[in-house]
Amino acid sequence: MILLSGAYRLFFPAAGLMAALAVPLWLAIYSGADIPVPEDAQLWHMHEMLFGYLGAALAGFLLTALPNWTGRRAITGLPLLGLMGLWLLGRVVMLLWPAGALLALLFPMALALIATVEIVAGGNRRNLPMAGMVWLIAAAQAVFLLGDTMFGTRMGFAIALMMITLIGGRVTPAFSRNWLIAQGRKDVVAGFGVVDKAALSCTALALLAWVIFDVRPATGAVALLASGVLGLRLIRWHARAVMAEPLLLAMHAGYGWVVISLFLLGVQGMTGWVTQAQVFHAMGAGAVGTMTLIVMIRALLGHSGQAIKAGKSDVVILLSVHAAALIRVIAGGMDMAWLLHLSGTLWSLGFSLFVLRYLRVALMPRIQS
Repeated sequence: MILLSGAYRLFFPAAGLMAALAVPLWLAIYSGADIPVPEDAQLWHMHEMLFGYLGAALAGFLLTALPNWTGRRAITGLPLLGLMGLWLLGRVVMLLWPAGALLALLFPMALALIATVEIVAGGNRRNLPMAGMVWLIAAAQAVFLLGDTMFGTRMGFAIALMMITLIGGRVTPAFSRNWLIAQGRKDVVAGFGVVDKAALSCTALALLAWVIFDVRPATGAVALLASGVLGLRLIRWHARAVMAEPLLLAMHAGYGWVVISLFLLGVQGMTGWVTQAQVFHAMGAGAVGTMTLIVMIRALLGHSGQAIKAGKSDVVILLSVHAAALIRVIAGGMDMAWLLHLSGTLWSLGFSLFVLRYLRVALMPRIQS
C-alpha cells in the first residue's frame, strides 16, 4: 500500500485533515452548539492543536529525515501503520474518553523511542538532540495531561519554537541560497555566524525563562532581546531576493512568526498589553502552523519527484493560513467573536485545500526523472 511506503505520505495528510476539522469543531462548541464532546472543550482544543496536530507533522518530518541522517531503511509498512494507530488512539481518547487521556502519551513516546534507536544505530549521534526534543514534547504532554495544563502548554510551545528556530534556521537560508544560485543570482544569503549563534542562545534562554518563571518583566526583557536578534538573523537571509518563489518566501514568513511570537511575549512580560491568547496563537497558529505547513508542502512535492514550485492553489493555501493566524492573534486582544470565526474559516479553508491537493500527491508513485 503506497500510503505505508513513507511517513510523509501518511502523516502529512493526517495532520492537514486534523487541522481542517478540529478548529471548526472547537468554534461550534465555543458558539454554544449542543455537542456532547469533549468534556472540557478549551483544554481539548489546546491539547489537540499543540500535541495532536504537531505530533503528526513532526512524525512525518522526522521519520522521513531519519534515513538521510542515518543511512538506514525508512520506517514503512506495519510499523508505520502501528505508529499511526497510536496517533489515532490519542485523538479518539482525547475526544471521547477523557479518563483514558494518558493513552495519548503512547504516540510521542513511541516516536521518541524510534528516533533514538535509529539515530544511535546509524551512528549519527549529532542528531540525538532531535530525539531528545521529541522526548521533551512527550514530557510536556504528560505534564499537561496530569493537570498542570499551563506549564505543559508553555513547555510544548517552547520546544516547538526551539525546533523551528534550529531546523528552520538551517533549511531556510540553505534552500534560499541554492535557489538563488540556480537562478544565476548573486544575492548573498548570510552563512552561519555570530548573529546566528547569538539568536539561538537568546531564544533558548528566553524560552527557558518563560517555561520556568512564566510571564515576568525579566522574562519579557529576554524575549524582546531574542526577538530582535532573531529578526536580524532573518533579515540577513534576504527574503526579498526569493519573492518570485512563494514556497521559499513562505519559509521566511514562517520563521518571521517566531520573531513575532517572542516580541509579543516580551511585550506581555514588560507591559501586560498583550494577552496570553495572543502569545499562544502567535506561537501555535503562526509559527507552528505556517512553518509545518510549508515544510509538509515542500516535502510532499520533493519526495514525489515533482518540482518544488508553487502553484496557484499553494499560494491560496499559504495566504489563508497566514491570514488566519494574523486575525486570530488580533482577535486575542478583542472581544469580537466574528474575528474568531473568520480566522477559523480561513484556517480550515487553507488546510482543507492542502488535503485536497496533497492527498493526491501522497497517493501517487514517485515520478522518475
